[in-house]
Amino acid sequence: MSNDAVTDSGRAQSSKQFYIFLMLTASLAIFLVCALHRRTLPFAEGWYTYYAKCINSGALPYRDFEYLYPPVYIYTVALLTKIFGYDLIVLRRLGILFFTLIAVGLYLCAVEIVGKKRSYIAMIAAVCGAFYLQSEVVQTFYDYVRMMDVFAIFSLYFLLRAAKRMCAGLPCRKALFWCGVLCGIFINIKQNIGLVFFAYALVLTVYLGIWCRKSKQAILYNTLLLFLPAMLLFALIAFALWQSGSLVAYLSMTGAAAAGAKGGIYAILFGWLFHNGTAFLHALPVALLFLFVIVGAFVWLRLLSKQAPHSTQPKHNYTTETGLIFFLLLSLSLFAVLLFEPLGRWLLPSAFLSTYAIFLTVTPIFAACGVWGILDMRRGTDTMRDVMPFFVLSGAYFAISFGCGNSGGLAEGQASFGILFLVCALLCLCESYLAAFHHLPKVRTGILLARGGTVLLCALFALYSADKKLVYPYNWWGMRTESYWECTASLDLPHTQGLAVSPQTKAVYEEIVHAITAHTAESDPIFCFPQIPVFYVLTNRPDPGTFTKVQWFDVASDDAVLGDIELIQKDPPKAILIYHTAEHAYTSHEQAFRGGNPSGTRIMRDFLLSYVKTEGYRLQGTYQTGENTLTLWLAP
Repeated sequence: MSNDAVTDSGRAQSSKQFYIFLMLTASLAIFLVCALHRRTLPFAEGWYTYYAKCINSGALPYRDFEYLYPPVYIYTVALLTKIFGYDLIVLRRLGILFFTLIAVGLYLCAVEIVGKKRSYIAMIAAVCGAFYLQSEVVQTFYDYVRMMDVFAIFSLYFLLRAAKRMCAGLPCRKALFWCGVLCGIFINIKQNIGLVFFAYALVLTVYLGIWCRKSKQAILYNTLLLFLPAMLLFALIAFALWQSGSLVAYLSMTGAAAAGAKGGIYAILFGWLFHNGTAFLHALPVALLFLFVIVGAFVWLRLLSKQAPHSTQPKHNYTTETGLIFFLLLSLSLFAVLLFEPLGRWLLPSAFLSTYAIFLTVTPIFAACGVWGILDMRRGTDTMRDVMPFFVLSGAYFAISFGCGNSGGLAEGQASFGILFLVCALLCLCESYLAAFHHLPKVRTGILLARGGTVLLCALFALYSADKKLVYPYNWWGMRTESYWECTASLDLPHTQGLAVSPQTKAVYEEIVHAITAHTAESDPIFCFPQIPVFYVLTNRPDPGTFTKVQWFDVASDDAVLGDIELIQKDPPKAILIYHTAEHAYTSHEQAFRGGNPSGTRIMRDFLLSYVKTEGYRLQGTYQTGENTLTLWLAP
């Protein structure tokens, strides 16, 4: 057989593996999210359903109500609900799409790093990253942060493609252009994380241009290819907002008001590093272990390559079989956990991999690679070429994590790039050692066992991540829902078809909705405080015209909340529903973002608790399910 025929056969095999593992990645993601998306209904769900209802009724964000984030997601939800209605299951199904795209996007990013011949690594890394992301217990499937994740991941994909092509001396115009477009959408979903990531992409483009010894004109051209599409998108959105009379308010709310709700620019950029010092210290031992394994194995491999630089890949490394074993192990164990609650509760470890451990592992490697690249530039060498994709990935992880930290701290949802880095690094090191020692049977057997152990640990990690979401579907500042297995009761309320909750939560929802609808007319305003606008949707009742629709600490400015107090005094609502948020949520936010001073949310809470008594409101009932307590007051 000729060399060309062998090459074509190898490419066909690689392409076949690529599509097989792509489908397996997507199927695992779909399996998990389809199982979960109908269970639980947190009291804090429904924000965007109500925002959408306001928009579809003629109100405009920024002009008619306060909204501290860019407009892409809120208008996306408004369009979907206008077409498909306000049933909450509609947005849950949107979450299936988001999660599937997240897994597929992570897979494509991993393939850019490890290559199609190692697609099994890409599948394992993508599944681990996606499952860890979804283990975040403070997000619903379709939250705006999940939409942001989709565009962040595909921005990274095109950034990786651009970096690889630039380093290979190939044109990278299309990849940079599409990275710019996607970054523009990313910024217009969540501005702080998007801007940090975009800044990283711009700096990286210049850095790579210098490393590749491009001319100043070429570097400027590449940077503009990335910069201009994002700015054009921003200009189009700004023009549309200007046409609606919302532009000035938009700039104020997404800029000064959003920063003020977080305590100012300094607190946003650096406060989280100090507030989370204990979390960093606790994560340090695990991070040091990861660093020892990855850096030690890499350095030893570099030393070996100098002694035997022409190592070849063995003919059969059981890569396809390894990937299929991972898929079967994870899918079968997931199926068993979904069926048997005791197994799921027994499997969940008491300690889980901290996002801070991932940050402390990947960030030093990113910094070290950055210095390595600078040394290459000074010496005129390209010794960093083989690890350049890992450098790009580690930098993207640092950027998105730093942006996430601006919101108060690190979260599982923005750690997927870090998981991708760790899994790809460990398994690529195994493959490289197999190439170096394939001619030594005993050593090769040991490395195969090490690789198998790593894959098994990855399967357990993915299972633990999924299991965490089953045991704790939602837990946000004391607002906690029951486990997946406890949610067996269907709700008999408008817009809740297809959702299941626990019998206790079902009773609370239905009693509150029935009490409000029995004692108010559809045109009567009610007030739901502070983060429960879902009851406006379920009761089909309007709010009293408050400028804030959600009075939560970092999604409403203090001035707007205080203004709403005056509005309520002038036009009292017919019913006031209060969710009693735990005191630690107030103190934590105020210490982090208000310098310990009372927030507008606290002032509103204290006002309402006093107002219902002084104005003669009647306590209709106190409702409790688990750790959640709500009180309903009816006007005299």
